[in-house]
This record gives sequence, C-alpha cells and structure tokens, in this order.
Amino acid sequence: MIALGALNPILGYRQLYPMKKRLYLFFVILVATFEALSEENATYDPLYAGTLLAFYPSNAEPGRMSIQPYLFASSRYGIYNHHWRNQEHSTIVQEEIFVALETGITKSLDISMFVSSFYSQYRSQKSVCFDDLNVYLGWQLSRDKKGTWIPDSRLLVGEIFPTGKFQHLDPKKGGSDISGAGSYQTSAVLVLQKIFYTFPNHPYNVNLNLIYIVPTKVETHGLNLYGDGHGVANPGNHFIANLGYEFSFTKNWGWGIDLRYEHQNKSPFKLRGSDLKGGLPSSEVFSLAPSLEYNWSTDLSVAWGAWFSIAGRNAEAFASGVFNVFYYF
Repeated sequence: MIALGALNPILGYRQLYPMKKRLYLFFVILVATFEALSEENATYDPLYAGTLLAFYPSNAEPGRMSIQPYLFASSRYGIYNHHWRNQEHSTIVQEEIFVALETGITKSLDISMFVSSFYSQYRSQKSVCFDDLNVYLGWQLSRDKKGTWIPDSRLLVGEIFPTGKFQHLDPKKGGSDISGAGSYQTSAVLVLQKIFYTFPNHPYNVNLNLIYIVPTKVETHGLNLYGDGHGVANPGNHFIANLGYEFSFTKNWGWGIDLRYEHQNKSPFKLRGSDLKGGLPSSEVFSLAPSLEYNWSTDLSVAWGAWFSIAGRNAEAFASGVFNVFYYF
C-alpha cells in the first residue's frame, strides 16, 4: 500500500507533524525526568572556581570580597591575515599580572574591578605597561535552582577607562608597547550558567557569556594603534561570545575549557587637516582555554592551563600559559 504522504508530500508532512511534536515532547520530558532523578541521586554538591576566561555567574555577597590574581606567560608569534592564514613575525614575549576584585553592595548588586600590567620583549626592546582599567556593576537576575531549568543569570554593565598606552609608540618595539585602545568603552555582559547532574558522580556546568563593547572616538598623536600622526580614530564595536564548560572528577578536582569567539568592526582613522585615511580592518579570532582546577572550598581554589588562538582574521596568533588563585573572604 502506498502511503498517502508519498502521493502528497505536503499532506504527508501535516500528518507526520503531530507525531514529531509528540515525540519531541516525550524526549524533553524524558530528559527532564532523567536529570531530576540524577540530581536526587547526586553524591555531592560540586565546587567550581570558574573557567579561565568566563565571568563568574554569581555576585559577591554584601560585606564580602573576592580577589583573583592571574599570571599569564604569553608568546605573540604571528598575524592571521585577511585570508585566515597565519603569517609568522618576530615573537613578542609577554608576562602579565591580572587581578580581579569584586565586592557585594546589596544582595542583588555588586561591583568589580579588573587591573593588569605586563612586561614585554620584542627582539632586544623591552617594555613595562599598564593596561586599560575595567569597572563593572553586576546585577543578579536569577540563581540556579536544582531540579529546574532556572540557571544562574547575571547582567554586568561596565566602563573601560583608557589608562593603557596607545600612542607615542616606539617604532623599534614592533607594537609590544601597546596596552590600551585609548577610548572610553561601555560594555554589557550577559552571564548564564547551569549545573547539570546527568552523571551523579560527575556533575558539570555550562557557562555562556555574551559581551558587547561600544567605544568612543579617539584623538591621536604620533605613532599610535590606529595610524601615525595627529588625527581621529573611531574604534569599532566589539563582540565576544565565550562558552565555558566545567566537569567534576571529584568534589575538589575539576577540568574546564573555554571556547571563545571575538569580532571587532573596522576602526577608521583620519589625519587632521588631511584627506589621508587609514585605520584597522575588522578582525576576528577563535581561541581555546583548557584548564585543571582544585577547590579546597567555595572560598579558595587554584586553576592552571593554557589559552591559545586556533584561527583568526586580521588578528594576532598567540599562546599563553595561565595560573590563577581565587580567594573569597
């Protein structure tokens, strides 16, 4: 017998659609039931320090503070050209200290600040620079509820202050003395994280960060990030998507990885009193950051790993070793 749907594909699809919908609902209910039973059978509540690159999904409590110093040892060894091909150039070696500070204001509001500086070497040229300063206000929108699909969610709104060096650069240093964008930049960050107990003895979490940054125009002098001379640059908006994953081997030991994508629009530059134009093209880069972590408690942990680019366009190729300590008091 020939199925009616074989004679009339549209009618066949309409007949199959209710069945597909029922199967889909059955699958969702099955997964939710399995997850709920797994949560009931979970042998411990996992401890997570967070992956190397993701924003933490929970605000600091009022009257408490966290400090998280990072040490990066990096090699900037090439440039991805417009065709996504890596072109090697003289390596820039860099050691950076990055410190994240966070304290609670109310139960749903906190403030955080990120400060960093680095030492770099390009051939025989050496530099010590201070990076742009980041300050954020964070609002806790929801907290992870076990046995439901409600995640930790957090919205941060911040400002990046142009404390780093972006102009009056030394041409002998090959860009190794650049440490900022020269622009006030307003940013918004959405953080979503959920812990899953699919494997009761090995819970895991998924942390998604969506970041959007809008810079202001920049007045430049001398050799600078955008060109050479007295002019005006209009840095492009910047978008970052970071997907973090953490897996618990035991209550204290865990493994994590960040999958990161960054895109920046082009940044046109125009000299004052001239028709000459230039600037930076749009760029994008994909990178990974695997790590291991050990958590003594919810208040103290260490993590170490690597962060490296895997593909890019008009962006630097890099590889870094990373170590950090998290302390909450």
